[in-house]
Amino acid sequence: MEDVVRRIQEYMDQSGHNATSLAKAIGMNRPTLVHILNGRNKPNLQLLQQLALFDTSLDIRYLLTGDRLTKEPPLEVNTERPPTPSEHPATKSSEKLLVLNPNGTWNTYTKEA
Repeated sequence: MEDVVRRIQEYMDQSGHNATSLAKAIGMNRPTLVHILNGRNKPNLQLLQQLALFDTSLDIRYLLTGDRLTKEPPLEVNTERPPTPSEHPATKSSEKLLVLNPNGTWNTYTKEA
């Protein structure tokens, strides 16, 4: 969690905010934000949501993991009709992966074993 707090502090430094101005901008109590920045409280989902709503260019993935969002070409999506359960042999199982995109859309991928 210390890394998340450090990256939030970096964001504040780069955007020219201090605890008071950022708390006011995102609609959070200043003491709550100060406690998070000082390590007394852990950053929570509400803080991250408010930051994302306040600055749509902020890379929330970077705040959470330290990894930057890369601009890679999207994976190809299989548009074939999936087989019905009766077409599956009894020994096969399938796993589905749901990928949520930043623009609110999603893709579903199926892995058959």
